Amino acid sequence: MEDIAKITELNEKLEQNPTDFKTRRELAVELIENGYNEDALKQLYYLLKRFPEDSRLHYNAGIVLENLKKFDKAIISYQNALEINPDEPDFLYNLGYAYLQTGEFDKAVPFFKRVLQIEEDDANSYFNLGYLYSKKEEHALAITCLKAAIDLNPNDHLAHFYLAYEYDKTGRRDLCKQYYEKVLELSPDYSWAYFNLGSIYYEEGETDKAEEYLKKTLELNPKDDNASIILAKIYAQQNRLDDAIELLKNALLNNPYNGDVNYTMAHLYKETGNTEQYKYYLKEALNNHDTLSVNIKQLQIEYEQVQ
Repeated sequence: MEDIAKITELNEKLEQNPTDFKTRRELAVELIENGYNEDALKQLYYLLKRFPEDSRLHYNAGIVLENLKKFDKAIISYQNALEINPDEPDFLYNLGYAYLQTGEFDKAVPFFKRVLQIEEDDANSYFNLGYLYSKKEEHALAITCLKAAIDLNPNDHLAHFYLAYEYDKTGRRDLCKQYYEKVLELSPDYSWAYFNLGSIYYEEGETDKAEEYLKKTLELNPKDDNASIILAKIYAQQNRLDDAIELLKNALLNNPYNGDVNYTMAHLYKETGNTEQYKYYLKEALNNHDTLSVNIKQLQIEYEQVQ
């Protein structure tokens, strides 16, 4: 309530004196901090008409536009800020991050590099570079940057997560598991780390460990369909077909349009000898082929063969 009272007070001051630009700047900041982005943008544009060379106003407008998911316009605002003050790390960082948000990874990279030339201990820039190199499949660079981010900020669970992912991609499973475990030490409720560990142990045939991690995944995120699919396969291997089917029924209650869940369910019913349910779920898998991992032509042949 204090924040609302402050905004009301500033508005009242502006009504009395609309040319009180200091108050208007203060109001814009208060509006940003309290999530009133549209109102904040109006104040910032008003000020920019009078102070077009104020780089901080352009920067703040960029922040608001990012909050509103208007990334293309945010990029223009950050570019305007940098034209006026080309070596401000905040401006460089936010422009790089806006390009990251729009998927323009090659454009984003130079701005984070420039930040690090100015502030060599910026852990967030190292993390973002690691993330970008990971997306670009440049694994060695990704690992170097993520390790630098962790050296600067050892408690960054996301840096540990993406480093684990990179070690998995490059075949270093021991290091991969080590860093996922570190993620869980730092952030015990991070379901993706449990899922990835469960998937790894399933691939390696350690189904007891896989089951443990996948159950924890679903405890934290009951809508994780991929965890349900793998856990159902483990139950099927243990001849617990009823448990496997019940698990996938719950998954389909959350999301009936997942082709992979329907396909897995079809094969569970095939194992029970229930041909009608087998056909039904094959059909549902075909109807939701856009979320299907198996080859659609092979599935069509399989469905035709059971008619």
